[in-house]
Formats: sequence, structure tokens, C-alpha cells
Amino acid sequence: MILAAGKSTRMKSDTPKVLHKVAGLPVLRWVVNAAEALNPDEVVAVVGHGADEVRKKFTDDKLTFVNQSPQLGTGHAVMQAAPQLKGFKGDVLVLAGDVPLLRHDTLTRLLKNHRDSKAKATVLTAKLPDPRGYGRIVRDTSGRVLRIVEQKDLSAEHAEIEEFNSGTYVFDAAALLKRLDKLTTNNAQKEYYLTDVIGLLCQGGQHVGATLTDAVEVQGINTRKDLALCDVAARSGILEDLMLNRGVTVLDPGNTYIEAGVEIGRDTIVYPSTVIHSGVVIGERCEIGPFAHIRGGTKVGNDCKIGAFVETKNAIYGDGAKSGHLAYMGDVTLGKNVNIGAGSIVANYDGKKKHKTQIGDGAFIGCGTVLVAPVKVGKNAQTGANTVVPRGKDVPDDTIVVGAPARVLRKKTSGE
Repeated sequence: MILAAGKSTRMKSDTPKVLHKVAGLPVLRWVVNAAEALNPDEVVAVVGHGADEVRKKFTDDKLTFVNQSPQLGTGHAVMQAAPQLKGFKGDVLVLAGDVPLLRHDTLTRLLKNHRDSKAKATVLTAKLPDPRGYGRIVRDTSGRVLRIVEQKDLSAEHAEIEEFNSGTYVFDAAALLKRLDKLTTNNAQKEYYLTDVIGLLCQGGQHVGATLTDAVEVQGINTRKDLALCDVAARSGILEDLMLNRGVTVLDPGNTYIEAGVEIGRDTIVYPSTVIHSGVVIGERCEIGPFAHIRGGTKVGNDCKIGAFVETKNAIYGDGAKSGHLAYMGDVTLGKNVNIGAGSIVANYDGKKKHKTQIGDGAFIGCGTVLVAPVKVGKNAQTGANTVVPRGKDVPDDTIVVGAPARVLRKKTSGE
């Protein structure tokens, strides 16, 4: 169950909080992916603020959506999904829709600890010297969990506790359902707290467990600053995976921006100040950057180069293709061993629609060339410096064109 109904006024945004992006993906996408990786029987998403927008974004996922309106707290959110739990005899993992950095091994460890200890509930916790804003884990002298006290209800004594609630729990479904009806709004926020279920279970003599994890992993998002912190942490993990597990050289990780969902082959080098967006695939032994901007839909073959101040979008590079400097390649297919000269662009937009360009194997595009899409440049064709190839005026194979507009200079000789 993913709780994703909150508005979070501190974000100061018309966009639902869970649709803001971390490393190129919506915050909620990270949580949904983490949930689905556990192979659950069902994933229930409780939505509220911007519900229609959230539903639309996740139409391809097999989610059961439940609406929470008005939003009266986390306990109230779970109450709305209670009908989905009737008759279910397993465990319910409750995730916060605004906590995107939870790792798969942490969630599997949480579930294992819960089942091994035969607990009725297990809460994922972390520690900070000053966990301001989070509910605190209250334990007895033997270390057993007694209850969770929310930030606004803290006493001076509880405020000194370093262990805090991450907002992630596992419940025995039947035990959870029995306690939901007992929740009240007798608290500082006048809301139904899901955390009160923990106290009710303990009062009834039921065992409640706790699993400790790293504080960075459970960072929630309530402000734009939180969003930026999560983005940095997520991208750091992506870069680490590329360097340690994929054989990619990242020369300056602190100045390289690679989003989630990027594939890069071994022995590729990524130079500083490069930005690579989600959905990009780059092959082996390539050179990318510096100051390259690789946008979604770009697919790069092996032994390619995308150099300084080159931007690509929906661009396909055949093996050995190169665009070394100051180029824009949008909605274009480059064949094998194509060379794009400095300052060349594909003019893919006519003011109303985007159009495609095709450049054949071995073509040489001279410096400052403008290819006005839609247009085709044939195999082994060549454009002179500052050539403008108008839309629809295709360049035949083995032909050199020059000028603005382009005119045929000559056919290439055999072997040229």
C-alpha cells in the first residue's frame, strides 16, 4: 500500500508532490518500482491531491487506486483502502509515496525480520542527532517498541530521542484491520495517525518489531530542498553503479548528471559537465562530453563520440558515428561511421511539427551544415562547410553538395 494523497503546501507547486522528479523519474515511480520488485499480490495506491493526474501517469502499471478525500491523516488513508484488505491473510507493506530512495535489500530485510519475529507490525526506523519533523520511536527499558509519538505531540523527553519513524511499515493484515476502527483524532493535528496502530498493538500485548536503516535512504520530500537532496543521493547511486558494476569511466562524478533508466556500455568514458537523461542507451567504447546534453530517445551504438556542447534528442547513432563539437542532432538517424562537423544542426521543427532526418553510412557533414528536416543524406555523401540542405531536397549517395541552398558539386569518384 502506497500512501500518495498528500498535497504538501511547502512544495509551493501546482504539480502533485509525488509527480515531481528525482533523477528524471517521478517520485512515485521510484516507490512503485520498489513495491513491484517485491512481487506482491496487489499494489494499492491511495491518491488524493491531483488524483486524476497521478492516475493518468501510472495507467500502464497494475495499480489499484483508492481515493482519499479529504486527507485526514495517514490512518485515514489506510482506512480508505481497508476494503481491499478484507479476507487477505498475508502481510501489508505500507510505503510513503514521497520516500523514493528505499533500496530493495532494505525492504526485503524488513519483511524477513517481520516474519522471523512473528510480529504483528514492524516499523522501519533510522537515527539522526536531531530528527526534527519525524515521529519518534518510544521503547521501554528492555528495548521493546511501545509506541510512536508524532513531532507535534512530542514532550520534552521524547524530543531527545534520536530514533525516528520512516513512515514505512509491515503489518499483519488482520491485526491492522482490527485496529483501524479504534483510531481517533485526539492529537495536535486532529488527524487519524497510522502510527497509533503501533501503540494499540503494544497495549494489547502484541509484538511490534523495528528494523534500523540509514537515514539518507528514508529521506522524505516535503520541500524543494528535500527534492534536491534526494536527487543528489539518487544520482550518486546511479553513478556508483555505472562505475563499479558496468565498467563505465566517469571522470568527475561530482559534475556529471546521469538520470535513472540510462544504459551505458563498458569502456565508455563520460567527461565532466555532461547531462544524460532517462531513456538513453549508449554502447561500448564511446566518448561522451564534456558539456554534452543527451536527451531522451537517444540510442548510441559502439565506438561513437558525442563531444563538447553537442545536444541530442531522439537521435540514433550507428556504430562509429561521431559528432565532435557544437552540434544539435534532433529526430535524426545517423548510419555507421557518419561524421558530423562542428556547428552543424538538424532543423527538425518547422514551427508546427517535428520531422525526421536520415544520414546514410559513411556520410560526412561539413562544419556549419544545416539539414532542414525532413530530408535524407545518402551513403558516403558529403556537404561542404555552411551548406543548407532544404527540406525534401535529398542528397544522393556518393554526392558532394555545397552552398545555401545546397547544389550538387560533383559525384565522388570510386574509393573517395
